[in-house]
Amino acid sequence: MEILKTCDSCKARKVRCNGYPGPCEHCIRRQVNCHFSRRRIPRRKNANSILTSPSPKVQSPDIPKEVEKPQQPLPKLYVDRLLARARTAEALGNEKPFAVKGIGLVVGNASLTFFSDNRLLYLSSRLRNDRVKELIKRISGAIASRLQNHGVVPSTSLGNTREIHKDPFAFTDRAEANAHIKTYFERVHPLYPFLDQKEFEGMAFAPNLPERLAQNKALYALYYAVVALGCSTGSGGKYEPGKGRAWQYLTRAFIIFPDLLAFPDSLEVFQAMTALAIYSLNISCLAIEHFILSEAGRRAQNLSRANLRSKARVEYHRAFWVLYTVEKISNFHFGRNSILVDHDIVVPVPSVPDAVIGELDWFLVAARYARLLSKAMSSLFSIAGTEDPKTYYLAIIDQCASELEEWRMSIPADVRPGEPYKTHAIQGALLRLAAVRIHLFYNSFKLSLSRATLHLAANTSNVVSQTRQTESTKVMMETSRSILELTAFIDVEPNTPLWIIAGIPIVALFVLFDLVVTNPKHAGTATNLVLLDMAGGHFSRLEYASGGTLPGSLIGEFAHIAREYVNRVKSEEATNPSLDKQPATLLQSPPRANSLSQPSRESRIPAVFDPSTGLEQTQVHDGLDFDCGVDLPMDDPLFFPINDGFFEMDDDVPMGTDIMDLFNSAMPGIDPFFNPLMGDGES
Repeated sequence: MEILKTCDSCKARKVRCNGYPGPCEHCIRRQVNCHFSRRRIPRRKNANSILTSPSPKVQSPDIPKEVEKPQQPLPKLYVDRLLARARTAEALGNEKPFAVKGIGLVVGNASLTFFSDNRLLYLSSRLRNDRVKELIKRISGAIASRLQNHGVVPSTSLGNTREIHKDPFAFTDRAEANAHIKTYFERVHPLYPFLDQKEFEGMAFAPNLPERLAQNKALYALYYAVVALGCSTGSGGKYEPGKGRAWQYLTRAFIIFPDLLAFPDSLEVFQAMTALAIYSLNISCLAIEHFILSEAGRRAQNLSRANLRSKARVEYHRAFWVLYTVEKISNFHFGRNSILVDHDIVVPVPSVPDAVIGELDWFLVAARYARLLSKAMSSLFSIAGTEDPKTYYLAIIDQCASELEEWRMSIPADVRPGEPYKTHAIQGALLRLAAVRIHLFYNSFKLSLSRATLHLAANTSNVVSQTRQTESTKVMMETSRSILELTAFIDVEPNTPLWIIAGIPIVALFVLFDLVVTNPKHAGTATNLVLLDMAGGHFSRLEYASGGTLPGSLIGEFAHIAREYVNRVKSEEATNPSLDKQPATLLQSPPRANSLSQPSRESRIPAVFDPSTGLEQTQVHDGLDFDCGVDLPMDDPLFFPINDGFFEMDDDVPMGTDIMDLFNSAMPGIDPFFNPLMGDGES
């Protein structure tokens, strides 16, 4: 049946509709579902069924009847090919499945933050020096030093842990704990509203609290995890594991953690694990974050089949969607598969007034964003099915971009991403905190989609047009700029999630770094250099706030390397003007503007450029002016080595340095294989 040209909502309101496909502008503005009905074909009451029914096809006796291949409703995945061809002559062997890259920190077949030997050689050839190689060597030394220093956590750094283990239910100062609980509900709970505030405070402030905690280990772990979160948000948090007052509270919760693993599924066990999962988002718990999220996710799905009473079921719904949001966002930005299976989710989304900040329904906005990431993860950033054409992935990218725009338009105008962030126009510290995260979410996902488009173009032919590649590269630059502009408003605090304080900004930094190194004469390079300096300042703030524990200033040195390179280009151009008159062969109408063809193994390692031949031949502007003026042309092509052979790994196990390890710490203080707290207490 034919689809009507006007949606049901516009038809009912008798207004002009944009037409199919939706959503139309009126429905987006009114934030309602945009549905297009189908036109029904009218039929007479007494119409002859013979006249209206299709005539049967007559098969000629001379023509053999074709056997139609039945459609298979279940899609075939790569794993089906592996199993079907195992131990046969058609075994897949070393064939690699196709997957679109661009998720989180990943670009091409490697990570943006991973520097292999091949990538270092490539950068040395571009820069004509070994500055990056020397910097990576220093970063490797800093990473090794951090891991060695945390190989053994001093017993004093965990407080009086021996005494805690001997009597884990010895109670602490209630006045201090109550103050941290109040801080938690004021500053943490609106962003992670998985508890009923009235019920929890009634339990926490009751005179019989010590007796209840001694009788209920799950409640004990939940109580001290909440106190630790409040303390960390206040003044008791530290960037190092094993240090600070908040860690002492957290240690009490972790003493019970082995028991929680053995307990049957219950709401209190799930709430305790959710609280621990929220705490694990910060830098000090990076080493165990994935483990806690996975265990909490398993409990979340198991409880959906439990027979909970009405009040407990509502609390479970809140905790489920908080964990869903945290787990999906964290795993996406670190390129991991989610343990929560969306196909099995039937948990209704509750109304949570505690998470409504001004006109922003943070609870719903964050959950919808998490679902958008989950759809992209399962349909776009996963191993391809055997029958999917490459155009399928481009269609998925377009659909994700469309749904991202719908999500953006559903957010109140004063905090809506995609527009300049104006902190002075946002009332309240909580709303400003939520607004910064929303802007980072939007730009991070948009950046991932652009990188995915370029990766698809680099690995296919005649799928992504050159115009689309150019536009995607420009969007990469714009979104990376927006992210680095927001670093000035990120709270550099121990309780800030790692993917907010470091993960998203470091991706944007390396995207701009590669753009500057590859396009030193582009009109946007001057602004990119300034924003790289801003990013360097952000990571230096992190080093200062952590007391030198996190050497973030090392990351800022990439900005200095890029600026020196651009200054050298300008200097050589001034002394040798003929360089600017050479033909623009590198970027002028290339077969694939944003990718390099895969070189042979023998030609993977580039030869270092001869200074006498000048720099690369690129299309340039007359100067390196700031490109903040609206009338300044920005249409000259950008080159981004999304699938460059110099980034490939020679071995299955890549050798090199991952910059993100700067923020990681070994934590034997809570590792069940090394920590006496998690064992029997005698070792």
